Amino acid sequence: MGQEYQDANNYGWYGPAMNTHRNAFAGRNFEYYSEDGVLAGKMAVAEINGAATKGVYPYIKHFALNDQETNRCTFLLTWASEQAIREIYLKPFELAVKGYTGTPLAVMSSFNWIGTEPSCANTNLLNNVLRSEWGFVGMVETDYDGSYGYMISDHCVRNGNDLMLGFAMAESNQFTDQSATATLAMRESCKNILYTVGNSGYYTNVDGDPTNQPDKMVSTFRNIDICLGIVLLAILVVMYVVHFMNKKKKKAA
Repeated sequence: MGQEYQDANNYGWYGPAMNTHRNAFAGRNFEYYSEDGVLAGKMAVAEINGAATKGVYPYIKHFALNDQETNRCTFLLTWASEQAIREIYLKPFELAVKGYTGTPLAVMSSFNWIGTEPSCANTNLLNNVLRSEWGFVGMVETDYDGSYGYMISDHCVRNGNDLMLGFAMAESNQFTDQSATATLAMRESCKNILYTVGNSGYYTNVDGDPTNQPDKMVSTFRNIDICLGIVLLAILVVMYVVHFMNKKKKKAA
């Protein structure tokens, strides 16, 4: 998987999917491990660490409790006890986050609500558990953002969801709040996105010896330094010539 993404020069992978289904007829069962939480987590760790050797950043999905396609975009409220959530439905994600050793990881949040809070704007899920408890430092992206009346971009960014998959489909997708708190939330989201992409195969060398082949970012800044050096040298030469000519005129006078 990682090699295919590298060959296509596309390093963001919407996968793997690791939800545990309670219904054998859920619409996307083919996409999920649907195994015991621990087994699914072990499988995910092996898969995402393999892909990461090619510079790929996986979006582990769908976070969390994504169990059905029917009515998925019409305020689907999912209920479970905290024990069941932690021991079964979050366990693959926890093992993936804690066992990941590659480039920064990404997460795709789910369409459904957990209780009375949508997953894409659920600070308990995205900030308290994912980032504070598990130590996640990458970016979180929504599932497809058609708004559906509740996928509100401002709410998402304020509660730990950094990026919207699709944008400007409805008024609720657009950012209109220019307050300090909104600005800080967007700044934090931008940092998470840039950190993830900047440390992926888009900018890092994953082939050969990195000591002999500088990555794209190093090459870019090196070229900028060279150009600035040439411009500065040209300015100094011009200044010297002008000074020399003025001095010569004064002697002639």
